[in-house]
Amino acid sequence: MSEWRRCAEVRELIPELAMGVAPGDERAMALNHLATCAECRQVLEETSEIVDELLLLAPQHEPPPGFDAKVIEAVSGERPRRWRISKGLAAAAAILLAASLGAGFTRWADSEDRQLANQYRQTLDVANGDYLRAADLTGAQGETGHVFAYQGSPSWVFITVEDAPSGVHRVRYVTTSGVTHWLGVCTVRHRHGSWGTAIDIPVYALDSIELVHDGNRMTANFD
Repeated sequence: MSEWRRCAEVRELIPELAMGVAPGDERAMALNHLATCAECRQVLEETSEIVDELLLLAPQHEPPPGFDAKVIEAVSGERPRRWRISKGLAAAAAILLAASLGAGFTRWADSEDRQLANQYRQTLDVANGDYLRAADLTGAQGETGHVFAYQGSPSWVFITVEDAPSGVHRVRYVTTSGVTHWLGVCTVRHRHGSWGTAIDIPVYALDSIELVHDGNRMTANFD
């Protein structure tokens, strides 16, 4: 097989190699080629950097079934040959694969998506932060707002209520080990409200945030 054809095959695999989801036989073939091709190695390194940045922006929740296939089909006009992506990676993977379909893939590394990732990282740096998580706040009638949890110095949670009974809602967190702790109260007026506070536990230890009012409960689960 000619060298340029081997390069083309490896370039097609690079998004999957960067995310660690390439099949074993194709991964072995690609690694053999990368050992002798500096240009393909450079593309892989650039793609890996983009993956690391996009993972910061990937949603914490599992995308709906078929999400990745629909995105790829929409941007390429073809159904994907394969796509085995773990939870939280589907959105970033779809963006990467769509970008790799064009001849300007390396130029895309300087596009608005990369700038957005840089801005996100800079925001965390300003506040001595590591990452930001978000979860839907849901009650008996469905979605009622959102909860944001920030890991930094200090760490904090912020709650936005968009459609919930008016009144004083007591707020508590539940840790992954089952420990509960009351944080304060969020006042809702005309079905809207917001509230935030610093927390003294790592954000990764949060299982959920709960708002309790008149025997009713709204919950944001950090899966």
